Amino acid sequence: MKSLIRYFFILSIIISNAQTEQTESSTESSVKVTRTQIVKGEVRDKNTDDLLPNAEVVLSDNEGNVLETQIVKEDATFSFKIKCETAYKLEGRKVDFTAESKDFTTSAEADKELKLLISLGKGNIDFVTADTIVEKEVSKLEDIKPDEIAGVLPVEVKITRDKYIPDIHPIYFDYESSYLNKKAKVELQKIVDLMNKYPKMIIESASHTDSNGPDSYNSWMANRRVKRTVEYIIKKGISASRITGRGYGATQLINHCSKNVICTDKEQAMNRRTEFVIIRI
Repeated sequence: MKSLIRYFFILSIIISNAQTEQTESSTESSVKVTRTQIVKGEVRDKNTDDLLPNAEVVLSDNEGNVLETQIVKEDATFSFKIKCETAYKLEGRKVDFTAESKDFTTSAEADKELKLLISLGKGNIDFVTADTIVEKEVSKLEDIKPDEIAGVLPVEVKITRDKYIPDIHPIYFDYESSYLNKKAKVELQKIVDLMNKYPKMIIESASHTDSNGPDSYNSWMANRRVKRTVEYIIKKGISASRITGRGYGATQLINHCSKNVICTDKEQAMNRRTEFVIIRI
């Protein structure tokens, strides 16, 4: 009897140890080591090939969410630690320069070093569709008069400040950002749906900033916001000939938050917007 009890006691210890080893093995296998790479490079002037210190380089995921931002120093170099087998977007920008972005996807090779050159040029904002660059210039927003407006407006159109506009919420942006968040994309989809419903409709995208920062920077940022919204709509299948845009910087504030006026963050945020004006229905 004692031998039998001893046998079961030893057997229980063996089973317990085996279960412990299996649990530890399972735990170890569930902890995956993240394999990483490094992307580095420098920012240069596209025309002169000079280094561009103080330029901003932004690393984002493939949905446009900002992961990390760096302001390059005198050597104009940047470096980001990134994951393997992941899609990213790298964008360089600087006041008075047209921003440049590059999409790339990392390989499975760990500890690999990628090198990218960001070249920034000067000039007007470009709206890109497929492989074609379309440059558009429009008159001042207040001078645009809608053509062929029907006697009875579509239910999706309203009049605000003597302008015909789509009945959607403005597209709002975070401070010093031109990235489209989920709420912005919902409203932009409404624009796409409206333009598909009315195939002759032509719309202007008008982007604005708050009053913080120099006028030149605000103008640049507003143009970036125009570019983001127009590009999004074109990528959804709307012809580039039907959507135009212009950045107004801080010249058309919708509240009292002008320069040197103390305002809350919420009040300032109201001015960081893109609105749409219907030129033709």
